[in-house]
Amino acid sequence: MFKLYCFILCTFLLFSVADLNAQNIEKTKERIEILASPEFGGRGYVNYGGDLAAVFIAEQMEIAGLKHFGESYFQEFKYDVNTFPNKINLKLHNSTMIPGTDFLIGAASPTVKSKYQIFLPDSLLLNDTVKFLAELVKTDYKEKAFVIDYAQTQNIDIKKFYINIMRYNRWFGCIVELIPEELMWSVSTKVETYPVVKIKRESFDKKAKTIKVNLKSEYVKDYEARNVIGYVEGEKEEFIVFTAHYDHLGRMGKDVYIPGAQDNASGTAFVLDLADYYSKNKPEYSIAFMLFFGEEAGLLGSSYYVMNPLFELSKIKAVVNLDMVGTGDDGITIVNGAAEDYKEIWNLFDKINNENEFFTEIKARGESANSDHYPFHLMGVKAIFIYSMGGKTYYHNPKDKPETLTYTGYNQLFGLLTKFVEEYE
Repeated sequence: MFKLYCFILCTFLLFSVADLNAQNIEKTKERIEILASPEFGGRGYVNYGGDLAAVFIAEQMEIAGLKHFGESYFQEFKYDVNTFPNKINLKLHNSTMIPGTDFLIGAASPTVKSKYQIFLPDSLLLNDTVKFLAELVKTDYKEKAFVIDYAQTQNIDIKKFYINIMRYNRWFGCIVELIPEELMWSVSTKVETYPVVKIKRESFDKKAKTIKVNLKSEYVKDYEARNVIGYVEGEKEEFIVFTAHYDHLGRMGKDVYIPGAQDNASGTAFVLDLADYYSKNKPEYSIAFMLFFGEEAGLLGSSYYVMNPLFELSKIKAVVNLDMVGTGDDGITIVNGAAEDYKEIWNLFDKINNENEFFTEIKARGESANSDHYPFHLMGVKAIFIYSMGGKTYYHNPKDKPETLTYTGYNQLFGLLTKFVEEYE
């Protein structure tokens, strides 16, 4: 821990001498490097990753001179979460598989040390769900691992059928999903009675007869999470709010962590850059900067906030949530831009973009509960979610590293948002 705190202190000193007068893409890149570093371990629940990120963000707010609503920048809350701090081993027949490259463990998996016989149905059985259910009734599969190969069917309803088999499993000892593209991980606030293993399709040997799973999960009750919140006082008491989630997925075992550079070190660093800017350029409206934890576990930090606001929600003029904004090669999308009652906000963004030629394209999307804007939206607060398009990024994957980000739309988005703050009434 001493080494980590020294790292935080050095970072604090590094940024204390930075210029805060305008957008600073180089400083943003440095912040993303720090947030996505091994020291922060995916900003999750193992090795204090989330705590270190919270301290770093609060220090950045203090350097910028942001005020806080209570005694500190932190808003604390708790929830339960399943974690994987220990080494994870997987053997397919006699072949040892590489975590993070060949496979990932399902987020709700329990502690298990078992060997399973493989049940891999052929495409005929897999596509005949009536026959498949009849097979489940007449045969005991408790000691077997059911391997789902989604590439064997193009029927979306059949795929949903097997997703439900996996979700409500009571037939199989283990579920194995063959993933045809990039592996994806997640966070679970519960623990199941059976393990789920996600294996790259190309890494799976269909001749294998057995799979051995050896993992130890730790279910953490009342994990202590923190939102990090600061503000700049404007000429008016009403607020425009910039938000992003700083949490990510954390570590899976000793060897794997999900850096979360695009998701969402990029949004976190962007919000901090906006904080730097407005700390030196007093706005008309007051501006709050809210960095939430627990988004990946189900929008938990933002949901907690709207139920326990630090100032009246009625004082919020608009919320702009930034999540995955590290590219921009193909423009941006504005979630809620096409939603009912958002025409005024969308028209202003569209006008500003056309006048300044920031992006060749901005897309309007309807309602979606896919990021931290949504709890505000449900409470009747105008809230949009912006994400960048284009570039090659790796969603919930160990490859989501800073070097994959293009930053193509960074300056354009910064200009679009500051113009929006300037012109929004």
